[in-house]
Amino acid sequence: MKTLFAVISLLVAAGAWAQVPDGGAAAPDADAGVPTGVLTKPPVLLRQVEAPYPPDAAAQQLEGTVVMVIDISETGAVTNVEVSQPAGHGFDEAAVEAVKQFQFEPAEVDDVPAPVRIQYAYQFVFRPVAPAPLEDGGVAAPEAPVNFSGRALERGTRKPLVGAEVVLPELDLSAVADGEGRFAFRGVPLGTHEVLVVLGGYDRFRTQETFTEGRETQATYYVQKRIFSPYETVVRSDRERKEVTSTTLQVAEVQRVPGTQGDTLKVVQNLPGVARPAFNGGDLVIRGTSPQESGVFLDGLRIPLLYHFGGLTSVYNSDLLEALDYLPGNFSAYYGNITGGVINVRSREPRMDRIHGTVGVSLVESSAVIEGPITENLGFAVGGRRSYIDLVLGVIPEGEDGPSLQVAPRYYDAQLKLVWKPLSRHVFSLQGLTSRDRLALVFDRPADDDPTVNGNLDVTTGFNQLRLRHEYKGEALRLDTQALVGDTLVEFAIGERNLRIHSTDLNLRSTAELSFGDVFTFAGGVDVATSLAHVNARVQRPPREGEPPMPLVTEELLTTDGDFTQFFPSAWVEGRWRPVKGLLVVPGVRAEGYVFTDQEHAKGSLDPRLAVRYALTDAWTLKGGVGVYHSPPIQDEPSIAFGNPELRAKRSFQYGLGAEWQPLPEWFVSSEVFYNDLDDLIVRSDGLVERDGELVPERLKNGGVGRIYGLELLVRRSLTDRLFGWISYTLSRSERRDAPGARWRKFDNDQTHVLTAIASYKLPRGWEVGARFRFASGNPTTPVVGSVRDDGTDVFLPLYTAVNSRRLPSFNQLDIRVDKNFVFDQWTLDVYLDLTNVYNNAAVEGIAYNYNYTQSAWFEGLPILPILGVKGAF
Repeated sequence: MKTLFAVISLLVAAGAWAQVPDGGAAAPDADAGVPTGVLTKPPVLLRQVEAPYPPDAAAQQLEGTVVMVIDISETGAVTNVEVSQPAGHGFDEAAVEAVKQFQFEPAEVDDVPAPVRIQYAYQFVFRPVAPAPLEDGGVAAPEAPVNFSGRALERGTRKPLVGAEVVLPELDLSAVADGEGRFAFRGVPLGTHEVLVVLGGYDRFRTQETFTEGRETQATYYVQKRIFSPYETVVRSDRERKEVTSTTLQVAEVQRVPGTQGDTLKVVQNLPGVARPAFNGGDLVIRGTSPQESGVFLDGLRIPLLYHFGGLTSVYNSDLLEALDYLPGNFSAYYGNITGGVINVRSREPRMDRIHGTVGVSLVESSAVIEGPITENLGFAVGGRRSYIDLVLGVIPEGEDGPSLQVAPRYYDAQLKLVWKPLSRHVFSLQGLTSRDRLALVFDRPADDDPTVNGNLDVTTGFNQLRLRHEYKGEALRLDTQALVGDTLVEFAIGERNLRIHSTDLNLRSTAELSFGDVFTFAGGVDVATSLAHVNARVQRPPREGEPPMPLVTEELLTTDGDFTQFFPSAWVEGRWRPVKGLLVVPGVRAEGYVFTDQEHAKGSLDPRLAVRYALTDAWTLKGGVGVYHSPPIQDEPSIAFGNPELRAKRSFQYGLGAEWQPLPEWFVSSEVFYNDLDDLIVRSDGLVERDGELVPERLKNGGVGRIYGLELLVRRSLTDRLFGWISYTLSRSERRDAPGARWRKFDNDQTHVLTAIASYKLPRGWEVGARFRFASGNPTTPVVGSVRDDGTDVFLPLYTAVNSRRLPSFNQLDIRVDKNFVFDQWTLDVYLDLTNVYNNAAVEGIAYNYNYTQSAWFEGLPILPILGVKGAF
C-alpha cells in the first residue's frame, strides 16, 4: 500500500487571486509606489512527508480526504495545522503529523516573501499491495515507452490541475500532473484499467481506459471542483501600509453582491462612510460631501464618470478589474485636488495561458470580454457593453390618443488593454477607454392642448481616453509613469435651454519609490492635469448646495460661448519610516497649483499630511492621521458667466483616529472616529467686483465653513470557500454655515445613520445565495410653507422655511441574489436572479407639489425590480 501525496487545493495557478482578510487593510495603491497586496507567487512544496496508511482503514480498504487549513510562514515553514473537514478512521491524525513536517518555498505578495494561509487536502487512496519483484540477478529490462499520457484540467475553466495525482489503483501506478496539468505513464499493461484523478478541493474523477498493442492512449480529464468559483483565493497576513483607513475589494469577493447586478464598482456604496444616493443611483457621497468633492481613479489617473445614467452599471467592465481601493479620508499625498474620498480602480493584466472569453446578457444590457496572449510577452484584453432599453421601447407602438412620448435611453462602453513585458523588470501597457450615454425625451402635443408640455429633453455624456504606462520594478527602485490624452463631452438641451461642454484632457503622472532597507522608503512624484474646453451655454444659473428648487421660468438666462482652460500642476513627496517593529510613520506634503482662464492671479496650496499605524499585538492595531486637503473650483464655478475665476480652493483639515482587531485571518473589525473642518466653501454672492475697469457680478465667493464628524464601523468576514460578507455602520453629521453669523444647517447629503449587512454563501451543486439589507436616514429637505403668484410669469413661487430643516422618511430595503452555476467541460454558465427591493418598500426620494403648492405627496423611487441574467465564460 502507498499513500497518495497531498496536494494544495487552492494555489493552482500563477495568476491566483490574493484575498485580503482585513476589511481592506491591504497595502495601498500600486500607483502610490507601494505594494498592492497581490499574490505574485504561490507557495511551492519542497519537502513532503508521506503519512502512514492507518491500519484499521487499510484492513477495511477505506479511502478518505482530510481537509486542513495550514499557515505557512514567510520562510516556508508550516506554523499551524487545523482540520476543517475530518475523515475519521485515523486519517486525520496521520495527515496532520505528516503536514507539520512539510517545507515550502514561501509565497510572495508583491514579489516579497509573505505568510499565507491556505486550504490543503490530504487524500488517502487504497491500493492493493503489489507483488515484490523477483531478485534473479538478471539484467534490468529497458525502460518501456510511454503508452498513456494526457492532461488534468479543471472542469469549466480548463485551468491546469497542478499537483493532481493520476492513479491506476489496480496496478499501483501513479503520476503527478506538472505545471500544465500534463502526466505520462510508461509500460501500462494491455487491457482495460480504472483511472483515478484526485486533488484536494475537487471531486474524485473515475473512468476506465483501454490500452492496446502499439498505440499510445491520450486523454484529457476535466475534474469538477467541489465549490466552484472561477477565482482562486488565499487568506494572507496583513502587510504594513500608509493609509489610515483603506478598504480593498477583490473581484472574487464582490462580483455577486445582491442589488449590484454583478458590478464590482457599485459595491463601494455599501462601505462605511458612504451615504445612500437618491434613487439608488450612481452618486458617491463620502462622509457627507458632495459627489464632486470625491475622486474616481483608474490605475491612479482620474476618469470623468464612474457610472452610466442612473447608476445602473459602471463605465468599466468588472471582468477586467483586479481590485478596488476605497479611501474615505486622511489619504496620502499621492492623491490631491479633492476634499472628499478616493475610489481607485485597479485594472488587471490579460491572462496569458490561452484565449479566454466571457459573454453576459441581462434584461437591460449585454457585455463581452475576450483576452489572451498575442506573443510570449504581449497580451491583450478587449471588453464592450451596450444597453438595449431603447431598442425594446422602439418596438412599442404609440397610442392614437394623448401625448406621444418618445424615449431613447442608451449607453455603451468599451475597453482595450495591451500589456508588453520585453524585460523582466519592465512593463509597458496601452489602454483605451470609451463611454457614451444618451437620454432623449420628446413630447408632442397640439399647441392648443397644453403648450407648457411641449418641449424636449436631450442629454448626452461621454468620454474617450488613451493611456500609456511604463513600470520599472527594481529591488530598491520602482518607477511608474503614465500619460493620458482624451476628451469629455457633456451636452443637454431642455426646450430653449442648452449646454455643451467639449474638453480635451491631458494628464501626466510620474511616481518614484526608493527603499533603504526595511526601515525607510522615500516616495514622490508629479501629477499634472490639463483641460482645454469649449463651452456653449444658454441656461439658468445652476442651483448650489442647499438651494431649494425654484421654477426655471423665473431665473435669468445666462449665456457664454468660448474656450476655457484649467491647469492643475502638483508635486508630492512622502517618507515611510519603520523605526521599530509594528510602527509605521508616514509624513508627506503635496503642493498644488490652480490656473483658470480669465484668472488674474494663479492660486496654489501646500498640504502637509501625517499618518501613523502601530501594531500593539498580532491582532490589535492603532491608527491615526491628520492632514490638509484642497479642492479647486469645478465645473461652472471659475467662469465669468456663471461664477468667479478668482475663487480660491476649498480647504479641509481632516483628523482620524481608530483601531483594528483581527482575531483570525478571516475576520476583521475596524472602527474609526473622524472630524473634517471645512472652510473657504464656495457660496452664492450678490456683490460686484471690478474687472477690466468695470463692475461685474461676483456671483460666487469663498464664504462658507463646514464641519463633518462621525464614527465608522466595519465587521468583515473574508471570502474563503463558501462564505463572505460584512456589516458596515456609519454615524455622522455634516453641517455648514454659508455666511458669518448664519445658522448652521445640514448638508444636502447628510445621513445620520447608514447600516448595511451583506452575506453570500456557496451551496452544493453550483448554487449560491446572497442577501443585502440597508437602512439609512432620510436626506434633508426644505419644506414649502406657502406660495405667491408672480404676475410677470403667471406662475406660483414657493415660500420655503429654513434650509434643510426637515428630513425625509428613513430608507430600508432588502435585496436577494440567487446564482446557479452550470459547469461544462470547457466552459461555464451562470444563471442569476438579482431581486432588488424584495418586499417592495419604495423609498421616499422627495416631495412633489401641485402648481400652486397647496397639495403635496411623497415622490417615491423604484418598486421591486427583478433582473434576470446569464453569463457564460470559457
